[in-house]
Amino acid sequence: MELYLMRHAIAHDVGADGSRTDAERTLTAEGRANTRAAAQAMRRLELDFDAIWTSPLARARQTADIVAEVLKKPHCLREVPELALGAAPERVIQALLRLERGSSVLLVGHEPDLSRLVAFLVWGSLDADRLDFKKGALCRVDGRFGLGGGKATLRWFLTPKQLRLLAAT
Repeated sequence: MELYLMRHAIAHDVGADGSRTDAERTLTAEGRANTRAAAQAMRRLELDFDAIWTSPLARARQTADIVAEVLKKPHCLREVPELALGAAPERVIQALLRLERGSSVLLVGHEPDLSRLVAFLVWGSLDADRLDFKKGALCRVDGRFGLGGGKATLRWFLTPKQLRLLAAT
């Protein structure tokens, strides 16, 4: 399985966009523009997803919506409660295990959840300090995913700035 993980883009503070809770926070204009550039970089890299899973929180959903729109994959988009803020790696892995082998999946979520998931899959630990998963960053992890962890390979990790540069070239 090819697993891609993307952190949601820059969002407003609670109240600045009319939101009343953290879950309702929406992307800023900069966050939307950065996500569009990241999606254009994904297209340039010829990434193709069988599924795009997103946290149900507004900022993650908006990030995933933009990616799905640019890649012409709205039919692949699905909100997955396992990706909500505070997602346990084991719950996400159990959801992934229900997919076909050989699938290519993009997960759009939150920190420190994404870093913890990558650390568990690649190193078999929950040491999220190994990654600096900035808002809008994207990484690829390949391999066999199981509840034991430590059996996947981190293929690459792109910062938001690197994605914007890829989109601009």
